[in-house]
Amino acid sequence: MMQMTRILCGMLFAALMTACGGGGGSPGATTGTGGTPTTPATATPTVVVTIVDASNAAITGISVGGTYTAKATVTDNAGLAVANRLVTFELSNASLATLSPSTALTDASGVARVVVTPASVTALGAGTLSAKATVNGESVTGRMDFAVSSTNLALSPITLGSTSLASGGNTSMSVTALINGSATATPINITFAASCGRINGSGASVSTTTNGSGVATAVYTAVNADGTLCSGPVTLTASTAGTTAQTASVTVAAAVANAITFVSATPAQIFVAGSGALEQSLVKFKALVGSTALPNVSVTFSIQVNPGGVGLNGAGSAASVTTTTDSLGEASVTVFSGTIPGPVKVRAALVSDPSVFAETQNLSVSSGPPSQRFMSLSVSTFNIEGWNRDGTPTTLTVRLADRQGNPVENGTVVNFTSEGGQVASSCSTLKVNGISSCSVDFMSQNFRPADGRVSVLAYASGTKDYVDVNGNNRYDAGTDTLVQVGDAYRDDDEDGAFDTGEFLIPRGGASSCTGAGWPFPSRSNTCDSNLATTVRQQAVILFSSSTPDVRILSPGISTAGFDFTVGSFEHPKLPMPSGTTVAVEVADKTEGNAPLSCALDKLIGTTVGNISPTNNPAESLVTLHQVTLKGCATGDLFTIKVTSPAGLTTNYTDVFP
Repeated sequence: MMQMTRILCGMLFAALMTACGGGGGSPGATTGTGGTPTTPATATPTVVVTIVDASNAAITGISVGGTYTAKATVTDNAGLAVANRLVTFELSNASLATLSPSTALTDASGVARVVVTPASVTALGAGTLSAKATVNGESVTGRMDFAVSSTNLALSPITLGSTSLASGGNTSMSVTALINGSATATPINITFAASCGRINGSGASVSTTTNGSGVATAVYTAVNADGTLCSGPVTLTASTAGTTAQTASVTVAAAVANAITFVSATPAQIFVAGSGALEQSLVKFKALVGSTALPNVSVTFSIQVNPGGVGLNGAGSAASVTTTTDSLGEASVTVFSGTIPGPVKVRAALVSDPSVFAETQNLSVSSGPPSQRFMSLSVSTFNIEGWNRDGTPTTLTVRLADRQGNPVENGTVVNFTSEGGQVASSCSTLKVNGISSCSVDFMSQNFRPADGRVSVLAYASGTKDYVDVNGNNRYDAGTDTLVQVGDAYRDDDEDGAFDTGEFLIPRGGASSCTGAGWPFPSRSNTCDSNLATTVRQQAVILFSSSTPDVRILSPGISTAGFDFTVGSFEHPKLPMPSGTTVAVEVADKTEGNAPLSCALDKLIGTTVGNISPTNNPAESLVTLHQVTLKGCATGDLFTIKVTSPAGLTTNYTDVFP
């Protein structure tokens, strides 16, 4: 054996020598003179990418339902496998396929593996799978192109728990996703829909995903999201992208109403016919089965309480009216007012069972909107300390009634405008203890009229008064007699006639009629034949001074007593502010006339009250005060002290003559 080994080595050596140019040739030389020796090529690292199926066979296409592995084989520049090397896989189109995970380490054979799966059942096309690794400090990438083929996806027929449902009932429904005729574990998004009702307690269409057995389930309920009930045949649908939808039908029994409720009367208060105000109210009721509104239910309306002339769906028509509930389960009827005010009650009963009924609540006919005859404006304090002071308040209150003296509807708006100071622009009436009124604040400030008299006008939309000649409690043009009133205005100069520049509320009338000043100012020759008008009333607020004007009336000032007046210093015809106090003090200055001792016996008029002006701007509103004395003599002193509500005191001192 040793001898054989030596022979083989000798033969190998001889061969190597021949290859190197032994036997007389030049080693490594090319043909020709002076040849250059060649350098063998050097091998490089590689990453080879393949996709294999469940049987480990290499493939170039994948589809939904299969199991596929992406493999990357990493070798170094000697062609040897590289173990424990990080490989990063990437796809050129994420909408075609997904990788799980996207990185892996090579095993002892230099192979890294990840799972590759079609992105969806609708994915279709070609892309590139690449794998990258670093070998000997060099980044090496391998690639392969692959295809995603269409999937033979289908849905099984819908399986229902029941095909016949009671009103408002429910049933289960399911469908199976099939690939190549077999249930697939691949999650498939299924959309269930119903032509009426809800899926899974939500809306008419709901999406869900198949489970590991390829089955998607849902629950159908024969009640719409808004609470209305389904009846008759209902179509259920299951669908997913790329397949033919599956349908099934259930039959829902018609519901039978077993209750009816009053919904609303809009508005709840209407007015007698011919009043010029709202004369109709829309009354609504709702038919129910349990607590669910029911459409297509026949309902009969009838008048149970009628103050006079009330009609249904027509003026004066008291006959019953039958109608059908709408998609919301509501039935409605229009109530027309008659000629007599009072409460109205309308009944709605089920035609199928008249013993099931409901009645309107708080529906009434009022005699009308505000009447000029029944408007009243009051002022809490007329003479306020407003000439020298800003912010002195008073309250204006308006009380409104219709021509029957009944309260007007809550929310009737009254507007205000003022010649001076500041007044709130409006208020809305509210019935308190059955009386309709509203109030606003007035404050002293600029502008201040020169005479200290501030005109304030309150007004609202309403009606004129009329003489009901035929006694039917409604205005009939040509028969009844209107109490005419022209355009409302604010009589600032209190001369009893409208003057250019004064606030005016024109209504377009041009008929001849007399005018009037405040408290109910009316512009002449602006009347018309309409019942509607602007009801109005004016008041005058006095901006009284903080400083008094004191005047002694008794000639010679008797030591037994005297009279004096107190007015506003800047406006001698105006009184001092309401709440002003008046006091008199005397001092005995006559020595030696014992047993006399000058003293105050009585003072009549210690406080200035709330003084209401008339519509005569020239009137004197000063207050009269009377003093009686005892034991006084010529030469004794008296002092009149006047203190305004703000606390300013003014003294007037004199000597008995």
